[in-house]
Amino acid sequence: MSEIEIIKLVFGIFLSIGGFVLIILAFKLFYKYLIMEKRCTSKTEGIVKRYTMASYSGVHLPIVYYEACGKEYKIKGPEYKWVIEKTVSTPFSKNEVEYKEEDGNLRINRSLNSFGGVYKNPIQELYPVNSRLDVFYDPDNPQIAYVLRYSNKKSFFWLMFISGILTLIIDLLILICL
Repeated sequence: MSEIEIIKLVFGIFLSIGGFVLIILAFKLFYKYLIMEKRCTSKTEGIVKRYTMASYSGVHLPIVYYEACGKEYKIKGPEYKWVIEKTVSTPFSKNEVEYKEEDGNLRINRSLNSFGGVYKNPIQELYPVNSRLDVFYDPDNPQIAYVLRYSNKKSFFWLMFISGILTLIIDLLILICL
């Protein structure tokens, strides 16, 4: 084998791995949004007990515990399709947060003092600990659930899945044509 063929082979292998990783991640992270809207027909009430340790787009989401079919489950939510954040930091501004939920999105306007700015999680004001929220779940598989509203993220699944497929097709074309 020549050096060129070895480079093509190594490049092809890594491109294939990348395509398969995209497909696997699409199913692992976003497949639930394809089935959730139709299957989650039962409704129960859940209680906010804590918040996520990790920040999702600048906010810590509530962890809601709910009971279904005699068993307790937990879910992160309510989820937002997009979190749009605008932060203004000046030396003489007050530490203030304004937020608004609209169309499944969360808009956050922060005003921070650049000498001593403190971030507040607006979700804690919207959904304080021990507040009750509606949880919609699949009666056949209660782990598939969402809080308050369905967050339509189907496009993320299709974007990642099609990108993985296209990467594999391009890899095959490169190997065949070169």
